[in-house]
Amino acid sequence: MDIHRRSSCRLLAGVLVAGSLAAGGAHAASRGGAQPAPAAPAAAQVTPVFDMTPLPVTTGQLVQYILTPAGQVSGMLLGDGTQVFFSHDLGEELSTIARPGEQVSVNGLKGISQPIVRAYAVSGPRGRRIADVHPPASATAPVIDSPSIGPDVPVDGTILAPLYDMQGKAQGVIMRDHSVVYVGEKNATRLVAWLKPGATLHAIGTGVTGDHGTAINAREIGPDVNQAIHVEPADAPPPGAFPGSAGYDVIPGGSSGE
Repeated sequence: MDIHRRSSCRLLAGVLVAGSLAAGGAHAASRGGAQPAPAAPAAAQVTPVFDMTPLPVTTGQLVQYILTPAGQVSGMLLGDGTQVFFSHDLGEELSTIARPGEQVSVNGLKGISQPIVRAYAVSGPRGRRIADVHPPASATAPVIDSPSIGPDVPVDGTILAPLYDMQGKAQGVIMRDHSVVYVGEKNATRLVAWLKPGATLHAIGTGVTGDHGTAINAREIGPDVNQAIHVEPADAPPPGAFPGSAGYDVIPGGSSGE
């Protein structure tokens, strides 16, 4: 019995010593040992280069986003018919601060003869504000970013308003169902009789349709499907030399074409 009692005491003592050592090690680790990795610092917010506050302010209800045929947000239509255009960076952020049906406030330059605004800052209804953080790289008109291939998207309905670009030139139409149809400046001038507000329109071309809306680069267009004609898409490359001519195999910008 004494032997069993002494063995039990030794076992109990060993367990207590091991537990004490483990507790001491954990205490030491909490005081001077490895610490949890600190949280990554938040990304620094970039400060705009220019003060936007002196710019004219335009307020109104956001009716719809204006999309490119590639699905990028290039602007928005306000309730009074004003078309607001902005940089690619602002377009990517717009849907995070304002949705159709909400009030927005825009700091930007107003068009002289067209209902357009070149926006440099936009404020949404929940106190969030986005602004251009860099000056524009150039004053040239933005290139319509359009898929050259893809599924055809048809648009049928009634025209709400001409679609302008940032320079106030007509380049298509906005439909009453909020679809956006691009035809390019030359086609918009040539087909002006078909592109008046209130007229019916049928168009088909490559583009996008989704949660943010529908936008196409028209390849066929007309008052209805029976009167539709083929047009060169707004993003069509300029015509080159005809086959067999001296310049047919010359690649613009290549060593042989310089």
